[in-house]
Amino acid sequence: MPSTSKCDPTTKVKSARKKKTHSPRLPPIQGETASTSGLNTAAVSQSQRPSESRRQTESQRQSESQRPSESQRPSEPQRQSESQRQSQSQYHSGCHQQHSIYMDWAANRAQHNEPNNGYPPRRNIKRNMFKDDKERDVAEYLDNHKDFLKAYVMEKINLTVLDKWVREKSKTRYIAYQEERMTYRHRYDFCTRRVVQDLLKTIRALVDPEEHAVVMELSGYIACSLGSNVFRMFKVESIQRPKIHIVYRDDESRKVLTALLRPSDDGASEVWQTAVTGKVRRACKLDNPDRFPVPPKHLGSFLEYADNVLYVPLVVKGGRIGYVVEIWRLRYRFTAADVEIGSNFMVMASVMLHYYNLYQEKKRERSMSDFLLDVVKAIFEKMVSLDELIKRILEFAQRLVHADRASLFLVDGRSSELVSTVFDLKFEPGQDRDMEKKEIRMPINKGIAGSVAVSGETLNIPDAYADLRFNREVDEATGYKTKSILCMPIKVEGKVIGVVQMVNKRTAARFDHEDEVHFEIFSTFFGLALHHARLYDRIMRKEQKYRVALEVLSYHNTCKENEVREMMQDTAPVKVNLNDYYLDPYKYNELEKCKCIIKMFRNLFPGESFDVNTLTRFVLTVKKNYRTVPYHNFDHGWTVAHAMYVILKNDKRKRFNAIMRLALFVACLCHDLDHRGYTNKYMSEIASPLAAMYTTSTLEHHHFNITVTILQQDGHNIFSNMTSQDYKSILGYIRHCILATDLATFFPNLAKITELHEGATVQFNWNLPSHTELAMAISMTAADLSASAKPWEIQIKTVRVIFEEFYDQGDKERAAGREPIAMMDRNKPDQKPSSQVGFLSQICIPCYGMLNRILPTTRPMYAMALRNLERWQVKSDRIELKLTHPDIQIEVSADEDFDGPGLIIDEPQEEQALKLKISEEPALVEEVVHDAVSWEEDTEGIAGDRFSPLYPWSDMACGGIWQDFEFDN
Repeated sequence: MPSTSKCDPTTKVKSARKKKTHSPRLPPIQGETASTSGLNTAAVSQSQRPSESRRQTESQRQSESQRPSESQRPSEPQRQSESQRQSQSQYHSGCHQQHSIYMDWAANRAQHNEPNNGYPPRRNIKRNMFKDDKERDVAEYLDNHKDFLKAYVMEKINLTVLDKWVREKSKTRYIAYQEERMTYRHRYDFCTRRVVQDLLKTIRALVDPEEHAVVMELSGYIACSLGSNVFRMFKVESIQRPKIHIVYRDDESRKVLTALLRPSDDGASEVWQTAVTGKVRRACKLDNPDRFPVPPKHLGSFLEYADNVLYVPLVVKGGRIGYVVEIWRLRYRFTAADVEIGSNFMVMASVMLHYYNLYQEKKRERSMSDFLLDVVKAIFEKMVSLDELIKRILEFAQRLVHADRASLFLVDGRSSELVSTVFDLKFEPGQDRDMEKKEIRMPINKGIAGSVAVSGETLNIPDAYADLRFNREVDEATGYKTKSILCMPIKVEGKVIGVVQMVNKRTAARFDHEDEVHFEIFSTFFGLALHHARLYDRIMRKEQKYRVALEVLSYHNTCKENEVREMMQDTAPVKVNLNDYYLDPYKYNELEKCKCIIKMFRNLFPGESFDVNTLTRFVLTVKKNYRTVPYHNFDHGWTVAHAMYVILKNDKRKRFNAIMRLALFVACLCHDLDHRGYTNKYMSEIASPLAAMYTTSTLEHHHFNITVTILQQDGHNIFSNMTSQDYKSILGYIRHCILATDLATFFPNLAKITELHEGATVQFNWNLPSHTELAMAISMTAADLSASAKPWEIQIKTVRVIFEEFYDQGDKERAAGREPIAMMDRNKPDQKPSSQVGFLSQICIPCYGMLNRILPTTRPMYAMALRNLERWQVKSDRIELKLTHPDIQIEVSADEDFDGPGLIIDEPQEEQALKLKISEEPALVEEVVHDAVSWEEDTEGIAGDRFSPLYPWSDMACGGIWQDFEFDN
């Protein structure tokens, strides 16, 4: 017979079993106490073995007949003692079972009444599960012939039924009692899911689930599954340089703490060897008593029986061994099956740790995101002053890294100094901290903060007094003890703009790498906050300057009260026929024009109750806000307003309602306020602030804003008597009308309204707001271009000032290194006629033609525009003829007025031109001369049969012919 190890007292029981002929009946389980001590209370000596005669079947049947009746049986199983329940481990809850409900009362009787009879208790089987003795015999046969039962099940029972039995078996509380140390292996096989569920439930219940606290719970479950709840846990920080911590739970605070393990301490070498190999290792005291580690002291009275230990390594993030679990068992050896179980738990625990760390990492990221969101909210809520923002951000920084003190230094590049207005902010949670306004300056190359500002690198100093750069003067003056410092630069676009310094971590001895990572993320928001706070501060300063400048501008651009009084006191009438399309605006001075505007207000809107003082003040301020540029000045604004006055006055049907009519007239008067004399394109090219404010119709938007500004001045709101709805409507119409004066919007408007007039049926409808707004836009363009519909002497004067303004812009373009277009080139005056021909034929004539269709009373404007076009065409043709045929003696001047008969070519010139049949382009010459000679005859047909020929050089007042004429349609 092979030798048996002394540390395995179950050998005797095993040998006794070999001689049994009946079913083995093991003693009932003794609870966790037996498991903890490792002692098997079921072991019996050789002298206590029963004789062969008492194992016969007949004797057994006799003893069965002597059992009490059904009514005499106990009502419930024998319960554990109070001490046994208290000794249960928390890791056995849900797995470890007490006496089964299937336990036979006879077995209990045999245990209690016959303690020394040598018989193992009867197997825990319900008596009422057998119908008769025959079934009982079969059950006893199967108990004694397991091989037959296995063969029968493997051959006769299919896998589905077997799997169903196993699942039903795992749900019942019945446990087949074997040797005590095999119970845990049985639980591992059948309760793995329950173990994992209980473990996850326990981990979720942890108040502060740090990694070593989770590993502590894992270690407890591993020890439970291997038949022991006595274990120790070690944290391995480094394998190359042995650095091991023992992890334990504090009895008072119940927190999981760590303590550094010295290399000479018990078990340090075994733990380090396990971490190096990364495999489960076991040891028995009997095998090598000299190198066997000293058991933990908390085993108490079982210390002498702790002869077996198992080391299970656990893998953490990065694939390295991070923890080693030391599991102790009393007396019984750890077998190869235990090593396999430990290895399986090692894999499972490593996977759980991996996902736990992922969960914790996502949780930290979520917490960091919430924290940064709070920071951003606080930044924008508290962006009132730079100092207040700095204090707010430092409070968040202290919360982030758990610092006791915080300081911020801003880099002053001009003086090469670090400036701080928040130098020593103390952590005081829940309190509103008022800072004393005190500025501290220090050289940029001094101290820890200066070193960070120069290098741009983070410094994490665990011992401040050991660093030579640390200045102890502050501590000596305040009595504060600086231990650790975390100092980090604040960068914007790669440039250091400040340094933030955290002092003394409150929850640990020093700032760790995680603090550096979090603070580096936070520093990005810190830098952006400081940068935008500075910009905000500059904007606020600029806004104050803007308000002051606006106040000064309003003072100088607003008419004086004495000007209002003088105009109101001047009652001399102005002799002018305002209802005249061809009125010459150059005959009247500015004061007379202001009086005319007030008169036009009264004539157009007799029912409106305009305050005289307000209206006068408004007109004078509008005049003052026109610049003294060659063309876009107050004269032009007055001319456009007068043209709109004539259009509205002669519209007897009043197709526009009262608010639209008022908006049209006011918009014409204010449509070029503060015009600089340049085009929108030029404003964009020179990057004007106005072009930055408005991407389209730059000047037109500015004109409208100036109009609103004037209306908002005290005593200037001529619409003050309107309701809020009407006021809002009229401002919208004024804006629409002023923006319509941009020729870039004219062509789309013209295309839309032309489409409505195409076909046999006119679709244009005055009752539709969209159609009415198109008509308003076309009317605004017609009024703005009314100089092209004036008699020739007025037309030529206007063209002269227009080109003077064009030439000023061209001069600036040439000075900036750009070549101006021909129309704006002062060196190309001969391009003036051709440019006017293009302007009239492509813009003015289509505009007045469409206006004539929607408002027939405007036909005089259309007719005069056609006449002016023909005049410019003659002049352009003569210049072209001179350029193509220099041998022809024709006097050509780009600035001649063409007044009177001088327009028609003299007879010698005419004869000479007609005789040029040998020219390179005889047809062109013949056509040009014919057009020039036949101009008088053609123009007579323009006005039609109703109208007499109109000659701008005649003494006849053109407006007198059409003043009271009624048109059709």
